[in-house]
Amino acid sequence: MSKNQKVRIHEINLLNREACCGSNAFPSVDLKPSAEALRLTSVSWAQVCLVAEDGGVLCVHDQTIPCKSGELYVIAPNLPHGFFLRDAEDTLVMSRLSFPVELLPEREAADERSPRFCFGVFGDGSGVSYAMLDQQTLRKINTLLAAIEGEAAERRQDWLSVTRAFLVQLLVTVGRYINCSIKNETPALSKNWTLVTSVQRIVKERFDDCNLTLGEVADFFYVSKSFLSRVFQELTGQQFSVYLRSVRMEQACRLLRETDMTVEQIVEKCGLRDVHSFYRVFGEHMQMTPNAYRKRPIQTNGADEAAHLEVLGLLRGISEDLQRGKAKAVAERVERALALGVPADRILEEGLLLGMSLIGEKFRNNQVYVPEVLVAARAMNVSAELLRPHLSAGARQVRGRVCIGTVEGDLHDIGKNLVKMMMEGRGLEVIDLGVDVSPKTFVQTAIERRCEIICCSALLTTTMHVTAEVVREAERAGIRDRVRIMIGGAPVTEEFCRRIGADRYTDNAAEAARVAVELLEEINRK
Repeated sequence: MSKNQKVRIHEINLLNREACCGSNAFPSVDLKPSAEALRLTSVSWAQVCLVAEDGGVLCVHDQTIPCKSGELYVIAPNLPHGFFLRDAEDTLVMSRLSFPVELLPEREAADERSPRFCFGVFGDGSGVSYAMLDQQTLRKINTLLAAIEGEAAERRQDWLSVTRAFLVQLLVTVGRYINCSIKNETPALSKNWTLVTSVQRIVKERFDDCNLTLGEVADFFYVSKSFLSRVFQELTGQQFSVYLRSVRMEQACRLLRETDMTVEQIVEKCGLRDVHSFYRVFGEHMQMTPNAYRKRPIQTNGADEAAHLEVLGLLRGISEDLQRGKAKAVAERVERALALGVPADRILEEGLLLGMSLIGEKFRNNQVYVPEVLVAARAMNVSAELLRPHLSAGARQVRGRVCIGTVEGDLHDIGKNLVKMMMEGRGLEVIDLGVDVSPKTFVQTAIERRCEIICCSALLTTTMHVTAEVVREAERAGIRDRVRIMIGGAPVTEEFCRRIGADRYTDNAAEAARVAVELLEEINRK
């Protein structure tokens, strides 16, 4: 570890591939508990995490739990989580033991549905158990962790049996302490976490099944579809369909990085329906094409795994804080990422633009509303200004250029501003012409600034006819074959769009941004 590294995790690798070869004790899979393995594999890895020095935060689903020295957390298998710094000045030093629950010698202790799961550590039905250890118990835990690490490293005769014994002793000690500790301040974590984490595990195991649905999973657990949908969204902050798609995209990214499989093979392997929708969803998820992602170099700058995890945590935090509209927190994370040497264009793509893309999707699904989009856009703009001096010329190509405005005679701009924000969140350059814009101004701007798309907003029935004049003006100027015209607004309809000869109509800002990207891709293919 480098001395200036702020997050230091002493990882105890209980098992690895070589340790299990020729043994029936465990499946023949890669058992090194790296972050990638914990996130992607279907093996049931649980974790014992002991904070040794200073502190930070534990992020579980959409909850943030402060943690400090002397605290111990036991994390249930496959529960999405991560330990991060509170701010750039903090440090976090911890020991982390990751172990497969299938290693436990008793069937009851290895069964997530049993009250004796992990020897009762999760007796309250939550996915996280917590204790502030006294000095005597802390010494005992550290001794057991050291014994487990020593046995796993030396691999002397019957080491696996000895390791099991130490692991059982560790879990029993932790369970006893948690159950009798007067300071067991576990955050109010719903008993439905067990259900949600089981659902997530099924998704990770069956992501390749293109017919997997929320209804099928609900039937498996004997709960209603509406109940499972509500609980899943409450605890994860995501709809089931969005989570399923993200898992499939993560798997697609892994296959693109680690294999030479064709796109068609990856589509089939990841349970996706067709190549066209894969390109569209991958572009929305990663803000680039699959081929561009495959050719992209891994940008860890030679740092070790812990530093790489810190970068991933920062990028994830930027995206999540932006969606919550926390402009100050986003700016602090951006500055920290820059200080670590993360390229500015990567921060922009994998942090800010990804966050805006996700908030756009939530807006389209009526999960958030106009105020949330506005504060997210404000956070985006503040941090984009911080990145601007660091973006090298040509480091990030603009996906396309759009001019947008409210048509002549109309002074409404809220809808137009939302569309602009969403399009910028998709990586488009947007030229805002304001309100009361004449058809000639729309067309002249498109010519002078080489815009591929003209977006016209009309909020009044008395002004919607001006959009037809914009189409005619583009025809008179001889650019109609080179520019796409999009229209929208309260009185505008799909039928009206067809009648006047415009290219596309959309009824909300998020859809307008998605359609704009789609039109630009069509233009680029020609």
